[in-house]
Amino acid sequence: MAGLVQAHERQCAVCTNDFTTPKILPCGHLLCRQCVISWMDSKSEAVCPLCTCPIVEHQGNSFQIAADVVDALPTDSVMKALVENASILVMVGMCTVCDDLKAEYICMQCVDKMCPSCMKIHKKMSISRSHDVESVSTVTPERLAASRPALCADHGDKHAELFCVDHNLAICTPCFSNKHRECLDVKSLDEKMKSAVDAFASLRKKLLTAEDNLKQEIVNINIRVQTADVTEQQNMALVDKTCDRLQSMLDECRKQVKKLISDSVSKFKKSLSDVKSELEKRLGKVTSHKHLVTRATKVRPRPALIHAAQTLTDRVNSLDLSDDLEAEPWVNPSSEITKCCDNVVKEIGDELMTISREIVVAEVSSLLICLMCSMF
Repeated sequence: MAGLVQAHERQCAVCTNDFTTPKILPCGHLLCRQCVISWMDSKSEAVCPLCTCPIVEHQGNSFQIAADVVDALPTDSVMKALVENASILVMVGMCTVCDDLKAEYICMQCVDKMCPSCMKIHKKMSISRSHDVESVSTVTPERLAASRPALCADHGDKHAELFCVDHNLAICTPCFSNKHRECLDVKSLDEKMKSAVDAFASLRKKLLTAEDNLKQEIVNINIRVQTADVTEQQNMALVDKTCDRLQSMLDECRKQVKKLISDSVSKFKKSLSDVKSELEKRLGKVTSHKHLVTRATKVRPRPALIHAAQTLTDRVNSLDLSDDLEAEPWVNPSSEITKCCDNVVKEIGDELMTISREIVVAEVSSLLICLMCSMF
C-alpha cells in the first residue's frame, strides 16, 4: 500500500539523500541541517533551492554564524520520525530471533522483525499478543510511525505515559517521580496528543482559509491585469482615432500621448505584478506549511506530533497570511495629455497664422481652419 509520503518527499533537495535533522525553512520547504549550513556558506544571499525565498528573512546581524541561524530553525519532527521508520523498513532482512531466516513480518509496537514461525510465537506470548504484526511488504513508514508507542526520553525501553511541557519531553511514570516532580506542567501523553491533534485541525483550517483567500486574490489580480490591458487598448484606439484626424502634424503628439498612457499602465501593471508576486510567495509558504500540517495530522507519530504541533503552531502564527495587499492606484495621465494637446493646438494655431500670412489662398486657409476646428 502506498504511503502518504512518497520516497522522494523524504529526500533533501540539496544532497538528494533521506533527510538528516530536517529543518523547516521560512517558506515551508525542508532541507537537512548540514545542507542548509553548507548552502548558506556557499551563497552570498542564500535562498531556498526550491522556491528562491530567503532562508533568513530578517537577518539583523550580517555576521551571524550559519550554524546558529540554522539551529534557530524548527526541526520537522514528523518527517524525522518518517525517515527513521522508513530506514527500519529498508533494513528489514533476517529474523531478529532466528538470524538465519528471512524476516517476513514486523511488530508495529516493538519493531521486531520475524519469520513466520517467530511471528506465531510472538502473537501467543502474553507480553506481545496484543501487538499488531504486519507483513513487511505492505507496512508503510507512516503506519509504523503511528503504531509505535512513545518511549521515555530517559529510558528508551519504557513506554512514556506523561509529557513534561517544561522540558518538552515524553517521560515514564518513574521519571516523573524521580526527575520531574518539581516541574509545573506535566500532563498525560494522551491528553497532549489530543491537544496536538486539535491544534493541527485548527492550523489546517486556518491555512486552508488563507490558501483559498490568496488564490482568489491572485485571480482578482489577473482580472485587473486583463482589465488594464483592455483599457490600454481602448485608450490606444482613441489616441489613434485622434491622431489620424490630425494627420502628419499630429504624429508626434500621438507618440507622446501613447507613451504617457503606456508608462502609466506599465507602472500600474508592475505594481499589480509586485503584489501578485508577494501573494504567490505567501501562497507558497501557506501551501508548504499546510502540507506539513496535513502530513502530521494523518501520520500522528508519538511523541513527534506534540513537538510538531508546538513547532508548526509557532511557525504558522509567524507567517503573514493576509491577502489584503493593495497595488498602487492607476494614475490617470489625462492632465499631461491635455497639456500635450494644448501645446499641439497652439502649434497648429501658430502654423495657421504663418500660413495665412505667407500663402494667400482662401481655399487652403479655409481647409486648414476647418481641420483645426474639427478637433473640438
